[in-house]
Amino acid sequence: MATLVIPDIHNNTEHADYWLQTQRYDRVVFLGDYFDSEGDSPYIARRTALWLRKRMENTKDVFLIGNHDIAYMFPKTEALICTGFSKEKARSIRAVLGPEHWSRLKFAHAEQGWLLSHAGFHPTWVENPSQEWILKRAALAMRRVKKKVIDPLLGVGQDRGGAQKHGGPLWMDWENFRPIPGINQIVGHTSGLAVRRKSNAHSKNFCIDVRGTLAAAIIYEGWHKILTRDLGEG
Repeated sequence: MATLVIPDIHNNTEHADYWLQTQRYDRVVFLGDYFDSEGDSPYIARRTALWLRKRMENTKDVFLIGNHDIAYMFPKTEALICTGFSKEKARSIRAVLGPEHWSRLKFAHAEQGWLLSHAGFHPTWVENPSQEWILKRAALAMRRVKKKVIDPLLGVGQDRGGAQKHGGPLWMDWENFRPIPGINQIVGHTSGLAVRRKSNAHSKNFCIDVRGTLAAAIIYEGWHKILTRDLGEG
């Protein structure tokens, strides 16, 4: 089975559609950050929410959550607010997405030997270096936040002005990413001009957040291909 991995969209749904329309795949995993872009508006937020709802209702895609999404999922939890958030956009988004849609979002997903999340898992947060343990830990963080308990896994690291030494899978910048032996990761979150890689004999890791969703990835039975697109295409 071929899996298409699409990183941060930030309202650029047309760029996501490019990958969806030009690649052959059996499953799609989105790495989060669907919302918030410079100079956007409640109208743009609603348009993105409608696109997301259509995907959720008509596909079996996997939807991960990013730091720019979680405040719209929990708009009354001030600790989760991210730059770009506004109450007006929250109202527009939540008029489109209901509980059945928000329930599709999760913090991590394992696919064909790869651990996928928005920003990645730092070794600090991993007591047992196995995908199964990490997924259970991520699910616990989601259960807690639904009860208005902010798990440290959702915290902001010092690299983003937070109190924690290391950010979790919503917030960790790529420069602070450290490979976990035996765990291969594909992440987004940290925008750059090119795909970045941190690999060694025990772990392969990629950040595919390239300005405006200009990169993606295909994974197939352990094999992987990084996809890039020039601004002049299509």
